[in-house]
Amino acid sequence: MVKTPKNDEMLPAKQRSKIQDVAKRAGVSLSTVSRVLNHPSIVRPELRDKVARAVAELSYTPDGAARALATRRSHTVGAVVPTLGISIFAEGIEALQNRLSEHGYMLLLANSQYDPRKELQEVRTLLERGVDAIVLVGDASSPKVHELIRQYDVPVVITYVARSKRGLPAIGIDNAAATCDMTQYLLSLGHREFGVIANIPASNDRSRARLDGVLKALADQGIRFPRSRVVNASQSLTHGRMGLRQLMEAHPQITAVVCTTDTLAVGAIAEARAMGINVPGSLSITGFDDIEISSELDPPLTTVAIPIAEIGRAAADHLINAIAGLPISPTIELPYRLVIRGTTGKPRSIRHRIPSARQ
Repeated sequence: MVKTPKNDEMLPAKQRSKIQDVAKRAGVSLSTVSRVLNHPSIVRPELRDKVARAVAELSYTPDGAARALATRRSHTVGAVVPTLGISIFAEGIEALQNRLSEHGYMLLLANSQYDPRKELQEVRTLLERGVDAIVLVGDASSPKVHELIRQYDVPVVITYVARSKRGLPAIGIDNAAATCDMTQYLLSLGHREFGVIANIPASNDRSRARLDGVLKALADQGIRFPRSRVVNASQSLTHGRMGLRQLMEAHPQITAVVCTTDTLAVGAIAEARAMGINVPGSLSITGFDDIEISSELDPPLTTVAIPIAEIGRAAADHLINAIAGLPISPTIELPYRLVIRGTTGKPRSIRHRIPSARQ
């Protein structure tokens, strides 16, 4: 007869599998199981497969608290990005998280909304939670952020820029060189009358570098460029539209507008259409980032493509090596690429004025 337990009797709990059980089932040593769980990239594929099968069969889950005590690591990495409302940051974070996961690390994410005070607050919170390393976007963080990171003595990497003025490890592109090349391309088409729509708050050193690249290319050609032809716009379609209208009403002789992000460029193209300005027949427009929608516009957007996923993966690899005490490169400059599409062409004749928005 099977005895049915009474209500006040406790059924025996299923015993949780231990790492020793995994090692025995896989026929490997404890140290091999540990390496597979913590640093899978350094273990031979056949051993990884054995351990993975044993883990699945036993439904084994590592004891995170115990592992943290034993290694003095939380196996988490913190990242602070300006916003997740822009696809380049979302794509970069996805690549970062996937690569960290391959090494047994979890990503904790926060956004600063381009506010230095909020960035400091988020970095403080992540460090207090015990992250093993920090990822930042750009090199414009306040000195207080970097002082805090030094106090906690954790590795940090700067992303989306190729060099840090603070001498910190950096992974990204040369933003100024990219827009300098784009402007030189427009110059080669014959353009001499330029305008710029730029997202350049103090916290956005990437866009400021892109503006510098435009100015350098024009200065190298001896072209005078009044600062009134630079519109400082927030990162939105609406501000791209407003920026284009402001430029063309004040300087109708402009034949090319360089935008420091694709979002601003998409807004500028929409406003040009609303103003009756043909792109690229009467006005060339360029962007930066090569977000997904850029190739689907009519006409498709000429822009600068940056290796977003590579930046995320390289940042993860850098921090994993830094945490492990392995040699790391102080800076990694990745290549950008000019993507020439349908929003750029030869300049219209200056005698052919664009339609007035006031008509």
